[in-house]
Amino acid sequence: MKRIPLLFSALVMTVLFSCNDENDNPPVSDLEAPVIGFAEGRDSFRPMEGEVRSASTDHMHIRFSVSDESGIGQVLLDIHNSFDGHTHGRMSNVFSALNVKDIYSPDASSPFLRFPEGSTFLNVDGSSTDIYWEGPTSRVENNVLAGPYDIIISAVDIHGNQTSFADGSNYLATFYIERPYAPVIAVTNLHDGEIEGEAGEALEVEGTVGSGSHELSSEITFLWVRLVEEDHDHDHNHRVAGEEYYERIWGNSAWRDLSGPELPNGSELKFEDIFTGDNAIVLPEGEDHLDLIIWAEDANGNITRKVYEVHID
Repeated sequence: MKRIPLLFSALVMTVLFSCNDENDNPPVSDLEAPVIGFAEGRDSFRPMEGEVRSASTDHMHIRFSVSDESGIGQVLLDIHNSFDGHTHGRMSNVFSALNVKDIYSPDASSPFLRFPEGSTFLNVDGSSTDIYWEGPTSRVENNVLAGPYDIIISAVDIHGNQTSFADGSNYLATFYIERPYAPVIAVTNLHDGEIEGEAGEALEVEGTVGSGSHELSSEITFLWVRLVEEDHDHDHNHRVAGEEYYERIWGNSAWRDLSGPELPNGSELKFEDIFTGDNAIVLPEGEDHLDLIIWAEDANGNITRKVYEVHID
């Protein structure tokens, strides 16, 4: 009879101990990944999708924010070339691709990448986090390769919840770095910023693509020209997601598995001479605006890409 109260007391103590243990270590109820958005007071990311950094610039501004109610653990900013779908092309040893992996965290190696532990909001929109490819704070050892680059921003919170590509919660964009030693593309018959033409007729394109006069310039080795629906050249591999009305290739690409007839001249090509005969760009019926995309590579692996709007009457 005396054992019953003792057993009851032991059971009560066990229950109380279990309850106290649960209060000290509550289960994680936050299963939501951080949210990557615009910086405070801004209406876009930087760099934006398709942003072009002109040959006269030596850096790029970074602009974004991250929020998480439980607390941000780490944020990774990854920049790498997307010349070819991420394989390695041939290049001169005096050129390097921009390659950045900045980790924002409470204990980051750089003070510009640190934020207070337990922070629920991170705002990146200052000059201290700019990415340079020239000067004393350059992120490349020598001369940056011109061409397309991907920027990926991902984040994880203090519970291990991560953003991902699968649900679109990472930020991914392709931007372009131009350099004075890269191929020079110039279309000279623009009207209000457009090339004008008539449906069913060959498009007249005047201008040149050449190696330029910079001391680091080299001959043109590859030319890739396409006429496509507007805003359909932004998929991750830079192939057209919409209708494609024209595609011609000359030379051999150092970065992609693409090749065509030999280029007639590696120093300078006139568009009036190459867009003739079977290579003429015949404009389709039923369209009013298309994009003419010209991609040129030089012997050093530099890429210049220009997009011209085509107005069809």
